[in-house]
Amino acid sequence: MRKQLIGLLSAVVFLSACNQNKVEVIDGVKIQFHSHDDKAKKLKDGDIITFGLVIKNSTDSVLQDTYKEGKPGKGMIQAPNNAPGSFKGTFENGLRLLALGDSATILVPIDSLTKNIQAPLPPFLKPGSDLKYTVKVLKVQSRAEFEKEMEKEAAVNKQAAAGKLAQEPKVIADYIAKSGKTFQKSASGLYYSILSPGAGVAAKMGDTWTVNYRGSFVDGKEFDKGSAAEMPLGQMIPGFNEALTLLKKGGKGVFVIPSALGYGDQERGPIPANSVLVFEVELLNKK
Repeated sequence: MRKQLIGLLSAVVFLSACNQNKVEVIDGVKIQFHSHDDKAKKLKDGDIITFGLVIKNSTDSVLQDTYKEGKPGKGMIQAPNNAPGSFKGTFENGLRLLALGDSATILVPIDSLTKNIQAPLPPFLKPGSDLKYTVKVLKVQSRAEFEKEMEKEAAVNKQAAAGKLAQEPKVIADYIAKSGKTFQKSASGLYYSILSPGAGVAAKMGDTWTVNYRGSFVDGKEFDKGSAAEMPLGQMIPGFNEALTLLKKGGKGVFVIPSALGYGDQERGPIPANSVLVFEVELLNKK
């Protein structure tokens, strides 16, 4: 009898695991629930949700991961598009099936996403396959609650930004002192140390040059790097544009770009707002 009971419990656990991970089609959405609470707060039109998201292709290569990015996704739950010919199995439609705390994978056919796109698919997206959106609902707010939170966050960020800008001259001075290099300051506020000026005609606005470069913060953490990258002068951040004009072919230099000559108060990928940037640059060839 004891063996039968153990066997029965094992079967129940196995079936529960299978049901938890099975793929279902609900309201046209292909979805696989990983966790779901029927008693949790349901999502409704107009709700603002905060969610963790990992997007993978059919070979499980990660295309986006908000957990690694350190910034969750946000979006509004909207009524589905019921127009004739519209596709119902979108990621947004899948979100409507979830509740607070739910975790699920929403599978969206590549063919449905790209049916109106004439350009060829990138190699990491295969026709006939699905994109896998694994999402966890972290927070549900009304629009009024969301706007109040954003106002509070903006006030905090503004105060933090003012403090960061006030410290910027000292941050730059400390970096230069520790670098062991001699820097000069241009009229715009760019700090530069020319290691080798190069030869020939200097780069100028409107030119396109190939360059080797490494971008980092003052603490040495790298945020970008390029080899023989094409750089159109005049189309980049002001500090980088100016930096290239201080070099000739074969020239090398280190440039400290204050936030006002960089991305200012805008966050850009891995670069936080109001960041001082350091670029090591080698000017290669004019295109």
